[in-house]
Amino acid sequence: MSDTARVSAELARIDAFFPVLQGLGTRWAASRPFEGLTVGVHLHLTTITLALIRELVLGGGRWVVSAANPATTDPGVVEYLRTLDLEVHTGRGSRDGVAATVAAEPMLFADVGFRLGSALLDDGQCPRGGVEITRSGVSVLRDRLPLPFPVLNINDGRLKPAIESRRGVGEGLWPAFTQLTGQHLSGRMVLVVGYGPVGAGVASFARAAGATVEVAELDPVRRLVAHYDGLATTDAVPALKRARIVVTATGRQNTLGPAELACMPDGSIVLSAGHGGDEIDVAWLRNNATTVDQIGARVVRYTLPGGRRVTVLADGHPLNIVSNLGSPEPVLLHFLLLGLGLEYVARKELDAGEVAVPAALEEEAARLALGVIERPLGA
Repeated sequence: MSDTARVSAELARIDAFFPVLQGLGTRWAASRPFEGLTVGVHLHLTTITLALIRELVLGGGRWVVSAANPATTDPGVVEYLRTLDLEVHTGRGSRDGVAATVAAEPMLFADVGFRLGSALLDDGQCPRGGVEITRSGVSVLRDRLPLPFPVLNINDGRLKPAIESRRGVGEGLWPAFTQLTGQHLSGRMVLVVGYGPVGAGVASFARAAGATVEVAELDPVRRLVAHYDGLATTDAVPALKRARIVVTATGRQNTLGPAELACMPDGSIVLSAGHGGDEIDVAWLRNNATTVDQIGARVVRYTLPGGRRVTVLADGHPLNIVSNLGSPEPVLLHFLLLGLGLEYVARKELDAGEVAVPAALEEEAARLALGVIERPLGA
């Protein structure tokens, strides 16, 4: 099956079993909220992202898409987007994808990691506004305050932490782990580094699969929440010496740096559930390993001096996004809110700076999702 045929089949499955976005597409086709606007989109290019963009473009405007991470870019999705006559930049050619999107001078944008927003700032542009959907992006956004344009923060609303972050990532990560390693979690020791909504979901689903789970978290409030969720809490370095499977979920660069990686026991497996590809210092492993073995698709084992072996999945990139496994529903609900957010920014005159997602917008997204979930069979 070709990449395009595979992607089309995945879209058909989404349309059949959770058709939450099509109604919005019909609405946007009638109201044309993006007419006359250039819209820049900087996202992970998966089939679920495609399901959203396919509906958004019905609302008019010129759309310029850049890939957030080559490791999470599905080539079939890129091909499909180009059949819609969209400009798609993967960053793999001579021109950086974000730079190409900035050159298009978008008046509206959707972002992960606030990379596109930061590039627009550095270029002196002042778009109508944007939407940021990740915790790491919100942190970068706040470092760049004050902003000359509004950015809607949907990461810190009610829906994303409870549905997409906790359940979407937590559910999707572990089937991908088992697919790559062949290991079941029962009886294995899992260390989750970071106990925000993503880390909480990763820990919850690991424990449900039979793992013994410990949590390393610097923030005292989150660490206490983990304790009252029934999880053992610990400092990272002591736990790393006994953990067999380590998941980072912090959004922070080099969460597992040289000091942490150097103390891990032989046979450890490390993976990331964070947004970017830099929570694990894979470059240090590569530079210090005596041997590097590709033992499977997206599975690399590094042998360190002294013979200790550390296996990294997906080269340290977010495994749940790279694998695109698990139910698409939580991410589709999140993207439903992203689409509503773009429409909101396009229609409203908002004050510059960080803008909290309105409760009414989240309630609308929830009602639309419930309309699909609670619909009687055969209706």
